[in-house]
Amino acid sequence: MNNGLETRYFLSALTGAGYYALHRQFLRPPQRYFCILKGGPGCGKSTFLKRVGDAGHAAGLAVVWLHCAGDPASLDGVYFPEKCSGFFDGTAPHTVDPALFGASGEYLDLGTFCRTEALDTARIRALNADCAMFRLRAQQYLAAAAALDARATPGLVYPEDREAARRRAKSICAREFGTPGKGTEHGRCERLFLSAITCEGRIFFPDTIAAQCERVYLLDDGCGLAEEFLHIVRAHAGRCGLDVLSCPDPLIPSRTQAVLVPSRGVGFLAGTADDVPKGLTQRHIRLDVLPDPVRQRALRRTMRSDTRQQQLALASAVEQLRMANLLHNELEAVYRPCMDFAALTTFTDRYLRTFPGT
Repeated sequence: MNNGLETRYFLSALTGAGYYALHRQFLRPPQRYFCILKGGPGCGKSTFLKRVGDAGHAAGLAVVWLHCAGDPASLDGVYFPEKCSGFFDGTAPHTVDPALFGASGEYLDLGTFCRTEALDTARIRALNADCAMFRLRAQQYLAAAAALDARATPGLVYPEDREAARRRAKSICAREFGTPGKGTEHGRCERLFLSAITCEGRIFFPDTIAAQCERVYLLDDGCGLAEEFLHIVRAHAGRCGLDVLSCPDPLIPSRTQAVLVPSRGVGFLAGTADDVPKGLTQRHIRLDVLPDPVRQRALRRTMRSDTRQQQLALASAVEQLRMANLLHNELEAVYRPCMDFAALTTFTDRYLRTFPGT
C-alpha cells in the first residue's frame, strides 16, 4: 500500500441472496487489531470513524474507508493497512466482537455519552420494526431481480462456451502473471464489495480501481461468462503468490464483479465502459461473442423482457431502502437529544492526540 492511498468499499450489503456480510473474514486475520465501536443510532459512531480516518490520512497513512450500504454517506469502519489496525461499528446488523479481547481487539462504547433513561423506548421499538419491514420488502424485490437476471437464461451458454472463456483467461493470466513457481506461497484473497444497491441506487467506487490499477480488462458479461473468466484470474494470481481483491456482485454475491491485483497494477471488471475510471488503459474482452449468435437471437426477446422486469424490481427495491433509511434517520433523531455530544467531542479530541501515526 502506498502512503496516503485511499480506497473505499462496502463490507456488507442487502443482496438478492439476503443480507450478505464480509466483516467477520475481514476482521479475522490474527495480525489485525480492531477497536469495536458500540452505541445506538445517532450516537456519533460514523462521525468518530470519519475523524479517525481523516487523522490517519493526514499523518500519511493509507486508509481503507468501509461505507454503510444502508446509508452510503455513513461509515461502518476504517482500516489502516500499514498499522494492521482499524475501527469498526460492531452494532446490528453487523454485530461483531473481538475474537480475543486485548489481543485481536478491544471495545469503545460511545453509548456511555447517551442518557438512556431519557430515551423514548416505545418510539424506538416502533421505528425499528417499521424499518425492518421496509428492508424485508427491499430484499424480496432484490430476490426477484436476481431471479430475472438475463445472464442466467436457460440455453444461453453451453459447456464449450465456458471452456472458451477459461482458455481466454488462462492466456491473459500467463501474460500478466507468468507461470506459478514450485513452492510459491499462495497469495491471500480478500473479499470486499466494490459496489452495493443502496437507498441512493447503485453506488460504485471506480476511484478504488484507479488508486490500485493502471490498466483494466473490461469483461462484457451479457451472457454470464465473466464468472468463469474471473475464477481463473483469481486462482492463477493466487498460485503465483499474488494477493488478490475479489469483489462479489452486489445483486448475486455468489458471482464476482471484479478481481484486482494491486501489486501488478491490473484489474478485471465485469461491467460496462462507464464503470472504468477515466485515464486507465482499458482492454475490452468480448465474452458475449462466444455463445452461438443464432442461439442468442432466439433468446433475445426473453432476455430483453427479463431485463425490463429486473430494472423495475431494482427500482422498487431502492424505493423500499429509501423508506427504510428515512425511518432510520427518525430513529437517530430519537437518540440525538439524549447524547452529550460536547463530551463526546472532547473525548474524541483527546483520543486522537494519542492515536498511533498522528
